[in-house]
Amino acid sequence: MAGERVTIQVESNIGEDGPLTVMDALHQFMDAFDLLTAAISEEEGGQTVRWRLISMSKSSPATATAEAYSEEPGIAVGPLVLRGKRRLSDGMMALAEGRVEPWIESHSELAKALFQRNLDGIGRTVFDLEDAPRAVVVEKVARQGLAAIESLEAKSIAQEDRSRTERGTLDANVAEAKTYHGQPALYVRERLTGRVIPCVLSDQAARVAGPTHSWQDAWSGKRVRIKGEIFYDRAGQISRVRATSVSDVNPEPVSLAELRRINLLDGKSPTDHIDNLWGHSE
Repeated sequence: MAGERVTIQVESNIGEDGPLTVMDALHQFMDAFDLLTAAISEEEGGQTVRWRLISMSKSSPATATAEAYSEEPGIAVGPLVLRGKRRLSDGMMALAEGRVEPWIESHSELAKALFQRNLDGIGRTVFDLEDAPRAVVVEKVARQGLAAIESLEAKSIAQEDRSRTERGTLDANVAEAKTYHGQPALYVRERLTGRVIPCVLSDQAARVAGPTHSWQDAWSGKRVRIKGEIFYDRAGQISRVRATSVSDVNPEPVSLAELRRINLLDGKSPTDHIDNLWGHSE
């Protein structure tokens, strides 16, 4: 039926007579129909809609016409497709105004791929929807659409709260010994990121560390293993540690010949050996 048909037109970025690569055209056709399918899938039963290819033309502009059908015979495709076409048309108009509809946000990678291609080898993509307003993507629309989606993604990342508290072990080097809000603390440089992190010492850990006046001499620059509660900030980075124990790490060089002569696991499983190595079995 005519109402269930859609034609996609793709044109080179240098006009009707410009060259258009096979890969650009075919990928743009596929992404365009996939985006339309995503719009239709918002409807109940829309997930069953598929596209039957009717015709393709390589003349400029290159065109692909397809007709919608359902994998389940009992579903009336026409109303689903019509609402999906309108949703696609409205969504494209919203993007041109800097707004991202929720269904497009859910398929942002697909939309970005289509828009990016429209900034490279393709200059114009047209959704001829017959019984719904046409959606036309030109360079300006593609740039605005990409900017809107990327801005929304940046806000989502900024708003994501990855703060948490975990019990664990931290391997670090002592950068400074002083206090943290009046509590005894070691400021350590985390070995993986190089960030300096305050480690507030429990009473027991402070007693092991020694009197306050001797911390700087005793601990500065040393490699330590810290056990306790590790606090992460909103960005997911370690912000501080509440240490229950601090142990000095003094690795000794071992020759390859010695390693060949000994049983490293000493009869233990690899998991037990690692737990013992990190002090979890203590």
